[in-house]
Amino acid sequence: MNIAYSCDEAYIHHTGISILSLLENNKEFKEINIYFIEKNVSKKSIASIEKLIHSYQRSLICIPFHELCSELKINALGRHIETVYSKLFFSGIPNIDKILYIDSDTIINDSLIDFWNIDLEENLVAGVETYSVEAKPKLNLNKKDRFINDGIVLINLKEFRKQNIKQKFINCINSYHGNPPVLSEGVINKVCKNRIKVIHPKYNLMSGLITYKHNPFLDLDKFYTKKCINEAIKKPVIIHYLSGFYNRPWDVNCTHPMKEKYLYYKSISYWKDIPLQNKKMNLRLRTIKFLYQYIPNISLEYIRFLIKKMR
Repeated sequence: MNIAYSCDEAYIHHTGISILSLLENNKEFKEINIYFIEKNVSKKSIASIEKLIHSYQRSLICIPFHELCSELKINALGRHIETVYSKLFFSGIPNIDKILYIDSDTIINDSLIDFWNIDLEENLVAGVETYSVEAKPKLNLNKKDRFINDGIVLINLKEFRKQNIKQKFINCINSYHGNPPVLSEGVINKVCKNRIKVIHPKYNLMSGLITYKHNPFLDLDKFYTKKCINEAIKKPVIIHYLSGFYNRPWDVNCTHPMKEKYLYYKSISYWKDIPLQNKKMNLRLRTIKFLYQYIPNISLEYIRFLIKKMR
């Protein structure tokens, strides 16, 4: 199994904790190769990641971000870091035909063997569908077009190379003058249109699936049945701690119902003594949370309208 992570120094301990949960829950694999795309990560931090991976008799391949993504030209990132784009350049990694990219803000809660063995057929990527009301029009996508979250994505590198997808990604980024809608996620969904395999949400249990599962206005049945969402919540394979209304599990004020999973793996990791942050939710999210908490059936589109009026 080939796994990829990508981050800078600020996120290194979250990456390490996620890798630890991956290694703990995937001991049945004969071989696991972890490709770490790093940007300005210290030698000390890389040594810690390497020590962790080698303690499970697994392989680490460390690749500098600027070497893999030398052709990337962007001019806006918002609150994100440049490494979110690394997955677009994985076809430059030699000798492998498939790779599973995993964001650092995750815990692997179960074996990935079924996920890894999904038949991609001629699809370029596989991922979990996400709700995106504003991005599709900006990307010239139709409402019915598949739109996946790219925080956890299985990538068909063989087809990437065959179809020269990397260059198509670069052309797409350039067409938006280095600032594509929703960054790498928008690029993947636009370029890979009609060649995206949508998979069970248990492989990427995002915070929104927990928060909005009872909201009739979102009509989540268009993506997944209620039974399917409940299955994912009951037994997720990968928990993706997108902030949502919960904050992150490394925040003191986190209310995520599965934060203890993260705290457990942190407690047995090399990074157990790093203190939790005391970060508060921004005003926009606090307002949306308040409205949703007291008017649970309110339309998300109407909440967005109210927030824009407030601005």
